[in-house]
Order: sequence, then C-alpha cells, then structure tokens
Amino acid sequence: MRLFKLNTTLHKWLSLFVGLQLLIWLGTGLYFNLMDHSKASGNELRVHSHHEGNITDFIFTPIKDITSEAPQEVKLIWILHQPYYHFVFDKGQHSYQERHSKLFDAVTGKPFNLSEEQVLTLAKNSYSGEGKLATPVLSQPPFSDHVRQQNPMWQVVVEDENNTTIYLDSITGQVLRHANDDFRLKDLMMKLHFMDYGNSGGFNHWLIIAFAFATLFLSVTGVTWLIQQYQNGLLKLSWGSNRQKVSVTFSNENTIADVSADANSTVLEGLASSHVYLSSSCGGGGTCGKCMFLSSTQLPITLSEQEHLSDEQLKEGYRLGCQHRFSEVSSIEVNTDLNIEYHELVVVATNFITPFIKELKFKVKSGKRLAFKAGAYMQFEVPAGMNSLRPDDIPENYEKYWESYSHGRFSHDGVIRHYSLVNFDEESDELTFNIRWQTAKDGFRAGIGSSYLSSLQVGETITAKGPFSDFYATSNKKVRRIFIGAGSGLAPLRAIIFEQLKKHHFQGDMTLIYGARTEEHLLYRDELNSLSEQNKNFSYIPTLSNPSEQWEGHSGYVQQVLLNHLVKGIQAFSTEFYLCGPEAMMSEVEQIITDVGIPSNQIFKDKFSR
Repeated sequence: MRLFKLNTTLHKWLSLFVGLQLLIWLGTGLYFNLMDHSKASGNELRVHSHHEGNITDFIFTPIKDITSEAPQEVKLIWILHQPYYHFVFDKGQHSYQERHSKLFDAVTGKPFNLSEEQVLTLAKNSYSGEGKLATPVLSQPPFSDHVRQQNPMWQVVVEDENNTTIYLDSITGQVLRHANDDFRLKDLMMKLHFMDYGNSGGFNHWLIIAFAFATLFLSVTGVTWLIQQYQNGLLKLSWGSNRQKVSVTFSNENTIADVSADANSTVLEGLASSHVYLSSSCGGGGTCGKCMFLSSTQLPITLSEQEHLSDEQLKEGYRLGCQHRFSEVSSIEVNTDLNIEYHELVVVATNFITPFIKELKFKVKSGKRLAFKAGAYMQFEVPAGMNSLRPDDIPENYEKYWESYSHGRFSHDGVIRHYSLVNFDEESDELTFNIRWQTAKDGFRAGIGSSYLSSLQVGETITAKGPFSDFYATSNKKVRRIFIGAGSGLAPLRAIIFEQLKKHHFQGDMTLIYGARTEEHLLYRDELNSLSEQNKNFSYIPTLSNPSEQWEGHSGYVQQVLLNHLVKGIQAFSTEFYLCGPEAMMSEVEQIITDVGIPSNQIFKDKFSR
C-alpha cells in the first residue's frame, strides 16, 4: 500500500511539473506564431554601413615586417575606410567563443585600438532612428542581451522609445547586435520555451535532460497506477453504455427503492441522475469525504477512503460514492432522503443578531412546508455577479466592529454554498439560517456566499437544494448529550436541542458549551438561558474569549471549559458529543474527548467548512 501511495504521489507531482512546462510551451509557441518577426529581431532600425576604401590609395606595410607573435590567421579589414590587419592568435569554432586577437595599422604596421569616438561613429552608422547615442562602454561578459557571448563588447545605449542597445566587437568594431524591448521579449520567450532558466544560451542543458526523465517517469507511474487500479478492481473496461439497477435503502425514512443508472457512472453520479443526492462539497473529487454510503458487498478501499473514513467505518462497509462505479454495487444504504428537490426561497426577514452574523428567514415560494431532521443544511446557488466588501445596513451599535473594513465591491463567477438550519421543521413554517459575513482585509474579497446572502433584502429570492440531513440526534433516548460549538456553528446545535426538548420531549441530560468573543457575539443568549430555566435536564454554558469586566460567566475557549467539565467525570459509553464550529476548534475538541475514551461512533461532527 505504501508503494501504491508513493507511486500516485509521485505521479501527481510529476504531472504538475510536466503540466506547467507544457502550458509554457503552448503559450510561448502561440507567441512565436503571432509575433512580428521584423520587430522581434531587434534590427528594425539597423542599417548596413560600408567602410571599405580604395586599396590603391594606400601603401601597405608587409605583414612579415610587423613585430608580433605568430598568428593563426590574418585578415585585411576596413574600419571607417581605413585598412587594418586583424591578427587572430586563438579562437573557438564559433564567433561567440573566447578569442584572442589584435589589430595593426596596415599602413604604419603599428598596433591599433579603437577609440570611443570611432566606436560611437560605427554605432551611429548602423542606426537609422532618431534616438540619442550615449558614450560607448567597453563591457565584459556575461551580457543579458547576448548570453552566449564570451568576449568583451562595446555597448552603446540609445535613448529611444524601444530602449535600443548596440553591441560592437571590442577589437574590430563590427556591429554584432541591435537589442531592443521587442528583441528582449522574444529572448525571454525563447528562454521559457527551451527551459533555459540557467541562461546557457542553448537547449542542450541539464534541465532539459531532467525534464525528459521526468516525462519518462510520469509515463511509467501512470501506467503503474492504471495496473494497480485494475488489480484493485477500480478499473473495468466496458464497451458501450449499459444501465445497472441498484437497491437503495434510505436509512432516514427506512424505505427501499430501486435506482437505475449508467453502470460506468460513479455511485455519486448515478444516484444524482435519479434525484438521490449524497452530500458532497467537492463535487466528486474525493477530497471532502462526505458522499458516504454503506455497501452490502465488499468493495476495495481507495486512498481517499483511507484518509476520510475511520477503520471502524471501513470494516462496517462504508465507502465514498465518488470512488466506486455503479456497476460495482447491487444494494446500498444511504443516509439521505429520496426526492430532494430544488426550492425557490423568498426572504421574509433579515437582521444582524451579532456584529458579524445575520439571521435570515426564508419561506418556500411554492408554499410547500419542508420536513427535515434538526441539524439539516441546504445548498444555496449563489449566481455570478458583484458583491459588497462590507454590509450597507450595519446597526449603529455594531459599527465599531466594522471600522477597519473598507467599502467596495468585487466580482465573482458564482459558487455553491451550504448553510445549516437554525430551527427544526415543526418550529415554524420559516427556514432560518445564521450567515456569518466573512470579512475581507488588505484588498482581498469577502466571502462570496456570506456577502451575497447577507445582502439579500426582504422579498428577494434565491434557489436552494435540500434540506440534507446527515447531522442529527440519534434515536437513543437514554444517553447523555454534550453539544460543543462556537460562532455561527451554534445553528445546527440549537436546532437539535430545541427539537429534542420541544418535539421529542427528551428526558436525558443535555449540555451546551458555546464559545464566542464578547457578550455581543453570543447567539440566542436570552433564548438559551430561558430554555435552560424551563428544562432542568438542559444546561447552557457560554464562554467568552474576550469578555468585559462585567461578565460573570466562563472565560476562555470551549476546549478549556470542556476539560474542566470532563474532570467531573462522564460515562464514556453513554455519552454522545455533537460538534460544530471552526475546524481547529473541532479538531482540538475531538482529540480531548477521544483521549478520555469516547468511541468515534459517539462523536458527531457538522463540518464547518462545507
């Protein structure tokens, strides 16, 4: 299994490495097809200049009379119509490779070096633009505009719109290159295209070789992964499309129905095609671990299932709907409702109940009253558009909390967001939600879903699917229940507590430990205090991380209060824990209660991140 995980991990990272370079190749290749080749050459303002003179006008000194070490090669060259001998003592195969040479005046036979004035004249003669040429500078390699050049060059900067620079041979004054911004852009694209990130000036370098091996390993790990998938029964070859009928037990309703779907679709997709929706916030990517079902047949275990499901759940037969084909199962059990529908909801009330949390109440536009278990959530479809960075209707007493947040708007492409219901189905014909406005600072945008829903006005509508019930109280009436939440995570906990006391008349002990920042951040404080006074079996323990001096209750985080509570002793096998709040808080709380021996099947979590 470790080798399998190593293979898939290696394949994913290689895919990222190779994929990024493929995108660069596509982008730079498109540039090469669309670029103006004349401009990209850098020679748009370069002209040919003629410097030869009449050989009969000069009396030349014989080469043998020139005092010098023996050259490999001698050439007669002309510079500004004057003749010179070019003695080359040592050179490479290519002109850019390191070379040792000297000039001698062909008339006097004396050594000769170019002056700055002569170089400037040669540069001017090769340039047809109107820019002003600066004083020449004799520069040593390396050169950013000519990375392969290994010999010194005269560099003449031109003050023009395209930032032209003229490069000349340090010995002969030959114009070697005109470089400008168009040329430099093309040079950058060449560097990206040939992966020349080390500025070698070519494509025969170690990175290209490493990339070739990476591509080879990508292919090998890909084929290995396919073989492993096939051996584990996760890859089946089929010709054409066929449908598979699966018997589905709905544990929420204790009903059974046959669902028919394409055998090649995943369980998640197959059920959805028949309007049976498993919970999923990643859309089937295997990263959220929420589309769980119970299989009557033994199915292979995937890496995603190992990551998201406990050992007990895997032994019992629980799997993820996005990880298995419909053709692999014959009968399954799901924890969802049959016929979950889309609903158009109308806003009937909207009100800030803490500095950052709004209470929104909806009614179903069709008038239908929805039945659901307390703790359920709905999936909202937020359309693309422009949202505000902060609310426009902040109550005066909450303004102090928003002073550091700027006004403004941001665009988005639309998202799907899930929010838990605050109430239970028989409490009211309204659907109540707590929406915490996810704030934005330093130019970042606010939460898309929270800013959109919190900006809705009474009478406006939004489409939502659900309710989904995968977090609710068990039917065990003899257990003790401890609810732990923070911030807007109180919503499903409040719904369950009220449902248990008011609808099911639960007689067991219930305790709610709820964390907030200050007194003003406590949700439903009076309502929960009143409920506690009316029901002796319910205890409400609020705790504040930043209380005022007048606060007489608990202070600190819920984890600290829970630890003090656990010291009093609990019966591990007759206590259930229900958690909802920020991910970090939930992880710490889960660690605390598992450390005191609470089995994982007695811990129920409503993940805040969905």
